Formats: sequence, C-alpha cells, structure tokens
Amino acid sequence: MAYTSVTTQQPLSFEDLNQPSPPVLTASGPVTVRNASPSSEDTKFLGEVVILGFERKTVHATSRSKLPVMKAYYQKHSSGRPPLFYERYFIAEYDGERAGACCLRYQGDDALFPERNEDLPQSELGCCDLFRLYIMTSGTKVDIPADKAYVDHICVLSKFRGKGIGKILLDMADMDARKRGCKSIFLLVATSNPAQHLYERQGYVFKETTCLCSCCMYCMTGEKEFALMEKVL
Repeated sequence: MAYTSVTTQQPLSFEDLNQPSPPVLTASGPVTVRNASPSSEDTKFLGEVVILGFERKTVHATSRSKLPVMKAYYQKHSSGRPPLFYERYFIAEYDGERAGACCLRYQGDDALFPERNEDLPQSELGCCDLFRLYIMTSGTKVDIPADKAYVDHICVLSKFRGKGIGKILLDMADMDARKRGCKSIFLLVATSNPAQHLYERQGYVFKETTCLCSCCMYCMTGEKEFALMEKVL
C-alpha cells in the first residue's frame, strides 16, 4: 500500500500549542509528527526520551538509581516554557502513540530558555551528583552559529525502531532549519554510537572528532570522543 506524505509549515500560535494535540506537521502512513505541547503528557514523554537518549551519560554523572529523579527533572525543565520552546521539539507518533522525539536548538536559545535552579531537585541529589551534572553539561555545551541549526538530541522508543521514525524526525528537522534560514544543520554523536550510520544516510558528513583527551572527556561525559557531523541544507 502506498502512503502519501502531507506536510504543512504553518506558524503555530500559543492557542494551538495549548490544545491537547497540536496540529500535525507531517504525516507518512501511520507516522505523524507534531510540535510538543506544554501538556503534562508531552513533558513527561520528553523527560523519558531525554533519559533514554542520554542514559549512559546520566548514569555516569549520577547513578542508575537516580534515573527516576532525572526523568522528573527533565519533565519539570520542559514545563511552563514560552511557546517557542515547544516549537523546538518534534514528537513522532505511530498510530497515535508517542514513539520518538527530536529537539533542535538555534543561536540564542540558551538565553531564551535558561536553566531554572528550581527545576533541579537538589534535595534528592547529592553534592557529587550535582557537581558531575555540572561537569557533564560543561562537556557537552555547544556553540551554535547564526546560520546553523543544532540537533540537540533525537530518540525513538525501542519498540518503534526500524519503522523509519528517526528518518522522518530528521527530515522534519531539516525542514524547520531551512524555514529559519539556516545553511546547514549539525550534531554531535559518540563515536561508539551506531546511529552515525543513520546520520550518514541522511546526508550528514563527518567533520572532526571532539576529544579533550580520552580520560578527560570520559570523566566529563562518560564517552571518550564525539564525532561532529554536518549536513548542508
């Protein structure tokens, strides 16, 4: 059965984003992609996706027993933000079930969406946890040029992998970056991560390896080196 793809790029209003399900941006068979919303269901899902995508680094910075605390933190971090924040997130659904998400960042987003001290449950994290989280954040901080978009993270739930959802999310990221006048889009991926092959198929090209020195990078992020990959739009 042949599926048709329908894509819209209409700007979203605050009212749209506060609906239970924001308008569909693109559809391909059973897969649809929309922006995130401020709903508790979406922010909880975003928290779960961040932990799933960064589980190894999060465990390295804290511990496996702290994963539920970190999920709650990322959910809170995604709540109560301005409308533009949610436009940076794309949620893919498969037959109406949340299946994956992708987050884009542009120059100036750190100032627009600052970290909020009240989001971090310091009472549930020890001093060492907080320090290692700070080190991890420092080790993964990225400078974003004005004419580029950055794929902060992308993750598909395991039961939905192999269905082309990652590709559709990356296509949506390309579309959003072009709409905002970017000339290229880039990302960082651990060299041990097989997702590099997906990015290569999407047109990303390896540019360089980021490594402060294997021991130092590992201490900061739990990974020894990252590959910088970029795609011309």
